Amino acid sequence: MIRLSFVQTGLLLSVCLLILNPSHAQDQPDTTQKDLIDYTFQILKLKAARDPDQSSRKVRFSFAPASSPAQQRVTLISAINLAFYRGDPAITNLSTVYFYPYTNFAGRYSFSVLSNIWSAENRFNLTSDFKISHNTYNDYGLGSGSSIDSVSVLEYNHTRLHLQVSRLVFGYFYAGIGYYYDQYFNVSQTSLDVLTTDFEDYPYGTTSTTATSGLTVNLLRNSRKNSINPDGGFYTSISYRMFFPWLGSTYTWNALYADVRKYFRVPTKKRSILATRALYWDTWGEVPYLDMPATFTDVESRVGRGYRYARFRGRGMLYGEAEYRFTLSRNQFWGGVVFVNAQSLRETPSGKFTYVNPAAGFGLRVKFNKRSEANLTFDFAFGKDSFNYYINIGEFF
Repeated sequence: MIRLSFVQTGLLLSVCLLILNPSHAQDQPDTTQKDLIDYTFQILKLKAARDPDQSSRKVRFSFAPASSPAQQRVTLISAINLAFYRGDPAITNLSTVYFYPYTNFAGRYSFSVLSNIWSAENRFNLTSDFKISHNTYNDYGLGSGSSIDSVSVLEYNHTRLHLQVSRLVFGYFYAGIGYYYDQYFNVSQTSLDVLTTDFEDYPYGTTSTTATSGLTVNLLRNSRKNSINPDGGFYTSISYRMFFPWLGSTYTWNALYADVRKYFRVPTKKRSILATRALYWDTWGEVPYLDMPATFTDVESRVGRGYRYARFRGRGMLYGEAEYRFTLSRNQFWGGVVFVNAQSLRETPSGKFTYVNPAAGFGLRVKFNKRSEANLTFDFAFGKDSFNYYINIGEFF
């Protein structure tokens, strides 16, 4: 695998955007889509034709071997996506499964599987998150006002199993229940620049082992047909989570997670989408340190482009993001995005949302699989005293 420096990658993206200047947006669009699989067949001169049947139940496969600094330190990541229908595509949403195996070849590793499965005619929705990992990352303490100079290193092993099942009630509305289990063990901290850290002062979940086990009650409204690359629609997910010792949890606490997304089709001749998102995530009770809301620790681990993993952490999070997605080429092979976001975490001990940390960026899109609408995504984001790039499969939200 070829690794590019920040400068080289930025120059490459800039050249691509210049070559594919969207000033031709008024041209008559070509309705024939092309993806990376088509061009691979063409370059290798393969004669086998792809199945033209869009309604086929075959699994659509996409992957992106990549290197990303968002998780800190050079890490090899392979994002793998499987997409398929469990029923008639005309009345059934696209189901997806993501695999994220990664390692830095220096003791750090993770294997996670995220699934979003729709039954025939969307009668049921099943989501799951399974993870086994050994993490080491910089911790900057609590609140959005934490200093980049007050850094320590947290290390731990993590096992996760999250399951939610929802049933169609009427229209696009669903209700359901779920079970969440997280265990952190071999937890340790190394202080680099401060005598006493927020982790050391915090009373819950800072020992060697902590277990979180509880039930969830879920409400969902989803009118998106394709969660990999939404072409319109509305999404709202509200989850109330309850953790008790009688279920195996070390502490008693609760959480509320509310995620709202809306996708607007912009009236242009080429495909243009304005995607917006608002997230409110709050906690009460004896909340373990590693279970508190933090950057990139949301359900899909995609909140906070512009900052590193867990750069900001607190008992509650407010987050907003807007992204404009546009097609660059008539065959929809090339595309681009520009985006802005902002996050605020509750301060300790006041519990107030005092500081806001904004970020902005841009990205390039390459159509990997037109059957599932899966794009290879290359994003560059700038935050306060921060810069990061991200390579993945599928849109961030």
